Amino acid sequence: MYEIGVIRRFSAAHRLRNYNGKCENLHGHNYKVEVAVQGNTLVNGMLIDFVVLKQKIDTIINALDHSYLNETEPFTKIEPSAENIAEYFYKALSAQMPGTVFLSSVTVWESDDNWAIYRADK
Repeated sequence: MYEIGVIRRFSAAHRLRNYNGKCENLHGHNYKVEVAVQGNTLVNGMLIDFVVLKQKIDTIINALDHSYLNETEPFTKIEPSAENIAEYFYKALSAQMPGTVFLSSVTVWESDDNWAIYRADK
């Protein structure tokens, strides 16, 4: 089994609606999104081209970068927490993976010290 990963970044503001503390106030993060994919088959020596994987991630990031997440779907209805952002990326990317590649995990870092990982049950 091969596994590769890429890291991309974006900045956005949010507030946690159902939270009693500092994070209920409007604030921003410089998010880091780490995506890992796995598979058994290499094509031309690659599981998936890093450039292609980055383009898929960047399509999602472009809709979120420098936005107020609470006003961006699906976060108008769900909390824009690191956990929900990781799941959002995972589900959006899973549908775009070629047949021999599957998404292993998405990790969203909202700071150097705080992160959330989403993995689907196998």
